[in-house]
Amino acid sequence: MSEYTLEVCELVKDYGDNRALDHVSFTLTHGIYALLGPNGAGKSTLINILCMLLDANEGCVKFNGTDIKKCKKEYLSKVGYMPQQHCLYEDFTLQDYLYYIGNLKGMKKEAIRQQSEDLVRKVKLEDVFHKKLKGFSGGMKQRAMLCVALLNDPSILILDEPSAGLDPLKRMEMQKLIAELSKDKIIIFATHVVSDVESIADEYLILKKGKLLRKETRKQLVSLLEHKVMEQEVDPLEYQKLKTNNKISNVRYDGDKMMIRIIEPKDEGKGIYVSPNINDVYLYIFDEEHVVL
Repeated sequence: MSEYTLEVCELVKDYGDNRALDHVSFTLTHGIYALLGPNGAGKSTLINILCMLLDANEGCVKFNGTDIKKCKKEYLSKVGYMPQQHCLYEDFTLQDYLYYIGNLKGMKKEAIRQQSEDLVRKVKLEDVFHKKLKGFSGGMKQRAMLCVALLNDPSILILDEPSAGLDPLKRMEMQKLIAELSKDKIIIFATHVVSDVESIADEYLILKKGKLLRKETRKQLVSLLEHKVMEQEVDPLEYQKLKTNNKISNVRYDGDKMMIRIIEPKDEGKGIYVSPNINDVYLYIFDEEHVVL
């Protein structure tokens, strides 16, 4: 198994007076990297630069030590990209579309056939392989786009909100498939739905206002809130009072009991401290009252 490296070196991207990326640097090898951040954090800009759809104002991206601008054809042949918005030709059948994209990627006919049949089985679209894409549901289109991204077995897989539109079962199936693929690929999974990546990400890239705040494992991130997250049973009136002065990361019902998670509670007397999770950390970092560096 070949080892690949993707290096992002001091990337800067400006749109007029707005700095979308501010000297972003990191290095990736095989594994799943969750790219987290709210709208406007710079995720889409970074993805577009990595896919060579956009040029940076400063800095560079290197694949195996070489600037991607100097090995563009080789680099792009190693990249599979699943955009957030569907870009399917809806009058094509799924089979026709996969064959079309496979030809654009320069694949041989037999390889296109074998990979297409294998991929639609993996994402459970074999029953609609010969049906037109315009009849697909939103979730089916998401899975079709994943098939397209995986054609030609890319070394770098870039996924922008890949679970959008999927029901809970299909979300779990996609997570399992992505985890299985990660042993020999660099996978960048951009999302703002933390639960989509918490069980599969090897590391998290946290972007805020164009800056890379952290590149850390789950263990490193949750250590930020060790002994700082409390779970408490409340009634609705208590909840309304508590949420005005506390950061509430989750509300759930346990039978007829209302349970809440509080980050750095102001009153420590009524709850119990629990182990933090990535959702707690996400809300903590992107709460405007906190600047976590």
